[in-house]
Amino acid sequence: MKTTIGAAYRPLRQLVADELRGRILRGELTQGSRVIEDRLAEELGVSRNPVREAIRLLESEGLVEVTPRKGVMVTVISGEEADDLIEVRAALEVTAVRRAAARGITAEIDAELEAVLVEGESVTEAGAYERLSALNARFHDLLARASGNNHLVEVLRDLQNRLQLLFSVGVARRSGRAWEEHRRILEAIRARDADWAEAEMRAHINGAAHRYQKEKPPA
Repeated sequence: MKTTIGAAYRPLRQLVADELRGRILRGELTQGSRVIEDRLAEELGVSRNPVREAIRLLESEGLVEVTPRKGVMVTVISGEEADDLIEVRAALEVTAVRRAAARGITAEIDAELEAVLVEGESVTEAGAYERLSALNARFHDLLARASGNNHLVEVLRDLQNRLQLLFSVGVARRSGRAWEEHRRILEAIRARDADWAEAEMRAHINGAAHRYQKEKPPA
């Protein structure tokens, strides 16, 4: 018997938002795709009201746009905005890894990072690419926490959905290289070498940006 999320005991708006967000960040719904309320409600076994509430939540996160003529569409990130996001990401994440390397990471965060790395490598090898977006976000969030700067953590979390949307293009093709780069970043932090950590993070971000430019959808 098929189980719909409408049968689950949780606020429906949050369940619908989680499902829709996941489809977007996994690249199942690409930038510019239409989100049809009636169809989504039927697929998920819910009424239109929690779907509308979920859409409002994702609109506040910058993942969808609602316009009178076009309805609901997955946000399209312009070339200029992509460049701005990449620039901001580089500045913040380089700061995070330099701080983490300089101060040293706690055993708890180190263990969490290693666990995410192992899972990311395993998922990549198995080809379960739909899980990589969440794992990647988790890894980078832990790096920010390792910096010891809570404001930095909050700012990067605010940017995370937009960054995941930006880099959801071609996730399968770059996944292996990305997790190799993650491994080197962690090794540099463990060595408490801030310059090495910065170099690895810059290479990681530049590589992701280059692959995005090659694989991004046409404007």
